[in-house]
Amino acid sequence: MKQLSKMMLAAVASVALAAPAFAWDFSASGSAAAYFNITTEQASKDANALSGGGVSSDGGAITLSSSNTDGANTATLSYAVDWADAGLDEVLTVSGSKKVGDWTASGSASYNLDRPGCYATDNGTAASTAATKGCMQQTGADSTSVTLTDGTMTIVLGDASHLSSQNVSSGSTASGSVTFDTADDDASVGAFVGSYNGVSLGYAISDTMSVTVAYQASGDVADACGAGDAYASEGAYHGITGTGVAFNGTFGSISVGVTQCSAATEHKGTSTTDPDGTGTSTSTLGLGVSMDFGDIDPFISFGTYVGINNASATGAAGVGNEVGMTYALGNDTIILYTGSVTEIATATSVAGEAKTTTGMELGYNTAVGPVALSVGYGTKSIAETGGASDGYSLTDIEVAMSVSF
Repeated sequence: MKQLSKMMLAAVASVALAAPAFAWDFSASGSAAAYFNITTEQASKDANALSGGGVSSDGGAITLSSSNTDGANTATLSYAVDWADAGLDEVLTVSGSKKVGDWTASGSASYNLDRPGCYATDNGTAASTAATKGCMQQTGADSTSVTLTDGTMTIVLGDASHLSSQNVSSGSTASGSVTFDTADDDASVGAFVGSYNGVSLGYAISDTMSVTVAYQASGDVADACGAGDAYASEGAYHGITGTGVAFNGTFGSISVGVTQCSAATEHKGTSTTDPDGTGTSTSTLGLGVSMDFGDIDPFISFGTYVGINNASATGAAGVGNEVGMTYALGNDTIILYTGSVTEIATATSVAGEAKTTTGMELGYNTAVGPVALSVGYGTKSIAETGGASDGYSLTDIEVAMSVSF
């Protein structure tokens, strides 16, 4: 791995040295951030409130990049190193675009070289001699997509975020915002969508309005519309099909975005079994409204999702909303945010108890010379009758300083 890293650095350096001859531009970037926070957290109504905090810091990612422009054609090579998931992430990416006539095609390939630290169990135990993921690099080809556009019509085929969640909310540096499915996707309030294998067609109706239709079709057994979970114990012989549509438009000082997506997993059949209706049906809707009233910019984000096991009529459902605004004071910004998410473990059963999470944030962003300074205050609470998190509360005060170079 060290040898591969050295080779990569040498390749980037050689491109930089050859820049005058081949019109390649080289750049290196990084960031540094430091924080001071005071946090008080109570796990449930019967637990003690615990306070903590202090000073922490984050070195951020280091990125080496080299790019080339040849008329309408572009290419970019980057090598990024960051610490994530208890290990060192090394990501090598090449992206580019080419134009012929009115059409421009673009795509990218990215590989995570991963160098996480190995634990004793990572190399296998008496019960398992196979190395776990913690000591392995990327095990398959990168999934990607190809985009083709003429400026009015855009076609995307492959693994991509074909639909927008339509979340338009802004938050502070403190912890107080709410999300869908905190145990898994931790998705912003809006349409419960993500990246998936499919095809989409976007069309610019005018300079201020566009519409996108998308179709999902793959052998995946989860991630309906890119985020929906599976509730029917889907196995290898299941696949996903789904459809979605998104609209975005600006009407004067108000911008509106709406996304709807529905998908289902289904048993595809084998050489000895027929296809059947076993699987999960999902549906999601997202709405985002942002307003530009000069210094005051209000926003509204709304989303719903439901996933149901077709055989047992159980699953999960959620609804969330976020309301707030940003207020410009010259080059400074004040942020006011409030949000609420209600989720239920079983979508149609009276035995399911709703879990409601509410949050609030107040933030102030400014700059001190080249340093970005953010101050935030956030609160969060959970109501879940009979649940382990009922009575949860959090108060967080945080100050963050960062510089990019």
